[in-house]
Formats: sequence, C-alpha cells, structure tokens
Amino acid sequence: MTEKKPYRGAKIPSPDNSIRVRRTVCDICSAGCNIDVYIENGKVIKVTGCKDPAFGNGYLCARGHANRPYIYHEERIKTPLRRCGGRGEGKFEPISWEEALDEVGKRLLGCRRRYDGSAVAFTSGGNPWNRAVLQRMARSFGSVNYGSSWQCQRAGVAIASQAAAGCTCRPDIEHAGVVIMWGCNPYNKGNTVVNPVLTQKRGAKVIAVDPRVTVSTCRLADLHLRPRPGTDAALACGLGRIFIENGWVDKNYVEQHVQGYFEYRAYVSDFTPERVEELTGVSAQQLEAAAHMIMRNGPLAMIVSEGAFSQMRGGVQTCRAIEALCVITGNYDVRGGMLPQMRPALEDRVLRKFVSGYAEGAPGEGARAPAGAGHYPLFTRFTGQCHMADLPRQIRQGTPYPIRALCALGLNMSEFPNDGSWADALQSLDFFVDVDLFMTRTAKYADIVLPACSSFEREMLHVTPEHKIYYTPAVIAPLGDARSDLDILCALARRITPEDRLLCAGPSHLYDEWLSRMDLSLDILKNAPEPIQLAQEPYIPGEYTAAGFHTPSGRYELRSTLMSRAGFDALPEYVPPRSAGESRDWPFLLSVGNRQTFGFHSRTHRIAWIRAMQPAPAVELHPDDAKVLGIAQGDMVEIRTPLGAVQMLAQLTRSIQRGMAAVLPDYEEADICAILPENVVDPCSGIPALRAMSCRISKA
Repeated sequence: MTEKKPYRGAKIPSPDNSIRVRRTVCDICSAGCNIDVYIENGKVIKVTGCKDPAFGNGYLCARGHANRPYIYHEERIKTPLRRCGGRGEGKFEPISWEEALDEVGKRLLGCRRRYDGSAVAFTSGGNPWNRAVLQRMARSFGSVNYGSSWQCQRAGVAIASQAAAGCTCRPDIEHAGVVIMWGCNPYNKGNTVVNPVLTQKRGAKVIAVDPRVTVSTCRLADLHLRPRPGTDAALACGLGRIFIENGWVDKNYVEQHVQGYFEYRAYVSDFTPERVEELTGVSAQQLEAAAHMIMRNGPLAMIVSEGAFSQMRGGVQTCRAIEALCVITGNYDVRGGMLPQMRPALEDRVLRKFVSGYAEGAPGEGARAPAGAGHYPLFTRFTGQCHMADLPRQIRQGTPYPIRALCALGLNMSEFPNDGSWADALQSLDFFVDVDLFMTRTAKYADIVLPACSSFEREMLHVTPEHKIYYTPAVIAPLGDARSDLDILCALARRITPEDRLLCAGPSHLYDEWLSRMDLSLDILKNAPEPIQLAQEPYIPGEYTAAGFHTPSGRYELRSTLMSRAGFDALPEYVPPRSAGESRDWPFLLSVGNRQTFGFHSRTHRIAWIRAMQPAPAVELHPDDAKVLGIAQGDMVEIRTPLGAVQMLAQLTRSIQRGMAAVLPDYEEADICAILPENVVDPCSGIPALRAMSCRISKA
C-alpha cells in the first residue's frame, strides 16, 4: 500500500486531485457566517467554518453545515415558471427568461397605466443591497409601496428610540461595567461567537432578563430575572422606582437634557417591589438585587432583543421603559452606556443616497401614503415603508386606494398571523411575481416565479457589525438557469424603469457606484486579504446630548411629543400582555417564533438530517401545566384560538414558565399562523404580537 492510498477518498485539496477551497457566506439565516467551500469539478463536496481568522473562527452551526444539501436539493427551481393552473395549486410550466421578464414588465406597466404606480407593491427580505435596489426600483416606477418583512418584524425597538430620543442607540458593551441582556440569547444566534464582555472575561457583571432558562442565562448571567412574558415594562418601571427612591438618578443630566422626568417619577411610584412581584413574578429581593448590582458596577449598557420586543402587544412602550433606565441614571450618551447612533454608518448613507438619488418618476409631494400609514403612522414615519402586515387588508379591500400587483423577493406569508388573509389577498391580485429558490407555499400563488441563486452561486458585498466591508465571488456556477437577485432586478428595470440608467446598467455598475462613494473599488475588495474598515468619524460620547436631541423639545423625551400626537400614551407606560377576561377564556400565553439553533423558518425543513432534529411540529409546555391537563411527553395536543385549532406533539420542558406555550412556525401540516388573529398587534407599530397570543391547550 502506498502512502497516498488512504487519503484518495478524503475531501482534502492536494496536487493529486482537483479539490480546491474557496470562501463564501452562508445566507440561510441573517448572521452571514463565512464558509470554506471544498469544490471538485465545479461541484461542492464539503463545507466547513472559515478557518481564516480575518473572516471566521472555523465553526459553523447546523444550518451552515446544511448548505450542501440545501443548494443541491431536488426541489430547487432552475428555470422561470409560468402558472398554468389555479392560484395556489402549484401548477406551472417552464418558460425562457425573456418570456418571463417581458411578461412581468408588460403586466406591471399595464397595472400602472390602469391605476397608478402605487397600485404595484414591491417587497423584499433582509439583504440590504437587494432591499436598496428594489426600493429604488419602486421609487423610479412611481410607487410608494415598498416594504420589507425585516422591518415588519423588528421595527418596534427603533420606533421606541426615535420617538423618545430622535435616533436609535447601541450598547457600548466593551466599556460597560454591567450589561443587561434583555430578552436575548447570544448562544442561540446564527453566528457562533459570543462577545468576550458577556463571557465575563473583562469582569463586567451580566444580568439576564428572560422568561426562559437558556444556555445564555446559565453560562453568562450573574443574575437571571424571569418575568412573566410581556411584563418587562413593569419590571423596568420597578427598577426605575428603586433608582429614584435611593437617589441614584443623575440629577444634572435629567434637569438639563430630559423632558417629562417628574411625570415619569410620579408614574413609576406605583411600581413598588411588591406590586412588581405580583405583576411579573420576579421577587422583590431579586428586583432589589438587580438594582444594586446595576448601580454598584456601572456604567450600564443593554442588549435588547429587537424581534422579541417588537412582537409584543406593548413592544414600543416596553422598549421605551427599558431605555428610560439608562437615561435617568446618566448612562445614556456616555462611554460604557447606550450611545446614540446620530450618524448613520457610511454604508447606510451610501444606500440611502442611492435609493433617493433618482427623482424622475418618483412619487412627489401630494403622493399617496404607503399602505398602512393611516393605521400605523409611527411605523411609516420611522421606516418610510409600507406596512406588510396591513398590505393584505388593503389588497383585499382596495382602501384607501387599490393595490393590484405585487413584485416580491422571497415573500413568506407564513411569517404573518392569519396567513389565510395573505392567501386571499394573493388570490385576488391581478398579477404576482415572486423570486425564490424553492416552490414555497407563497410562490404557488404567483403568476410568474423566477429562480434565484444561493449565496454560493452569486457574488456579494458584505458589511460586518464593525463596519468592515468585504467581497465574496460566486464559487460555483448557478444551478440551471437561476440568476442572482441583482441580475433579475436590473433586467426587470430595463423593462419597467428604463429611464433609470444606473439600475438598467447591471450589477457591476451598481457595485462601482456604491464602492466609489466609499473610496473603494471592486478590484480593491477582491484583492484584500481581510475585510476593509470603512471610514467612520469616531463618535465622542456626549456629542449628541450637547448638540441637542432631534426631538420636538430638543431633549430626551420621557414624555414623548410624537407618541402623544399619534394618540398614544406619552409616558412609557406598562401595557398588560392580556386582559383578565382574555386570560380567563384563553389561559395560555402563546409565543410563536422562538429561534432554533438548527433551523430557520422552513428553509431547512427539506434537509432530512435537519428535519430529524424536530421531525414533527411540537408545542413546548411546562410539566406542571401538562400534569394538570393529563398530558405526557409526546402526546398529541390541540392548540385552539378564536380562529381555529391545530394539533401538535407535546414537548415538556422546565425552561419555560407555567401558563406559557411556545411553538415553532412554518410546519405546513400544522400551520400555527393560520389560527393567529391578525388584529393582535402592538398598536404603536402595528407589528403582529407573535410572542403574546392567547390559546387553550387540551389533549387531542
């Protein structure tokens, strides 16, 4: 036996084989982890975490390891399709790209001629470059209706900060003495790295506020507070009262820079430790311990879950109550506290200018308001988008004006409650085009379906949270006739917005435009050995406060003028998660959408070994609740809401609280979103309260 024989079958690059390693990014979730891709004869044979320390740490989560079967799955769409059956039946015939794009262009232009540009809505997912191109296309087309599911899931936190401070803020955890992880589970995020500050390597104290027991609460927290779901604002008000009662308020900061402090002080005075314990379940002793830990170890920074709090009934007010704690204690706009994001990052400024840079044909003064603006003005004001949770209502009802066509990048109607209303809306459209990798439940309603590339098949720009930019090329050829999102959008622009020459010029010209505004080029990025730090003027803590807040009063507004004008409570008041009557009739608080470490919505359901980790839809219940109901582990149970019922397996766990039921969405055989009322929303933002629904549980 020669020395080489044992390694002939190994997937290792060597001079004796054609295996090569190239780097790309996983886009199954939004974390954007870098991957080393092993390629032989143009095909992916293995993926591992990127070992180059400039781009990764060598690790991948289960989702990342699923990329090979994901991109080569037999259900990938590989050619443009035209519907040849009824909407929702999934009957399609293959057509050429020219036929598909010509028909899309003809139908969208026809809709604009019959109504106006805003009768066509454009929707996208999370990729910032694709979002910007589609938003500019909508603007060039003359439509005010561009929307992103990303904003409709997360915008509540930003609305809260904007309404109070005039800008968003970020935690300076690198210099904090105490960090509160509020509703966050860093070990369950898409990427595989947890900030060293949270692992206590620098000595910072960490407080976790989470109804659940998680890996993060066990491994990271010095103190874990477990409020009942939806009662976080009461907890925050209780902490605020302790700070005030003990004289731990920064009086100079409050007097000079805060509006509404005395009204806030009067409001939180009712939140005694005993009342907070009654409302939240957090003991008075734990509340006092948390307050003392904060004040003895400052400065204070907070990591607040955008998704969890945006998807609560009182999400905006809860986020305001949480942020108020940093404000009254002088931990806002200071080193180690919460720093205002008064200057958008360079990449954000470039994309904003790109979106607004083409004025011809764009909606002008007196143009229609985006869908949802009449119901949720704060959402429209602070996102500039149509409200995707309200879009199906306007499509169905035609008020205040008709929306008759939809152009979507990967729309997933199962992200929304009462997804049947989305199905009805799609059924009623004159025309619907969807871009996706797979024939999803939503895509089955489309007139034209266009095949998209995975991240392995397209070149991309990426910006890290530290504002470093890098480039990844396509590492394999597109499967079949699939095209990148940017190629598709630019080809469509030539048909519906030919006056916008930049969009029509193609992706390479878009890259040149964006990068030139960053004093970079694609060649520079292609040859860079590591991500390039974008130019960013360093923020000096205190700068925003000294210049005056971008609010009507010029101060931080605990009593928010904008909230009051919009008809909401001006103070950050506690909103109970449910009424007493609702809790009596529907005793379980239902939380939908908790994060999986091994899956992401339905994207990985097609991967057999991933699906095997959670093969059947299941509902998490506390064992004590299950015992009362006569339910054992693995029993089939019925989840009932006012809209109907589904059946799932019982999964018993003490990691959640009594009275709580937690469900993962996107199982078509037990579609939980089909039975969720669409009118249960945060009234301030209109975002569906997926983490605070109500249900009954019984043994099936």
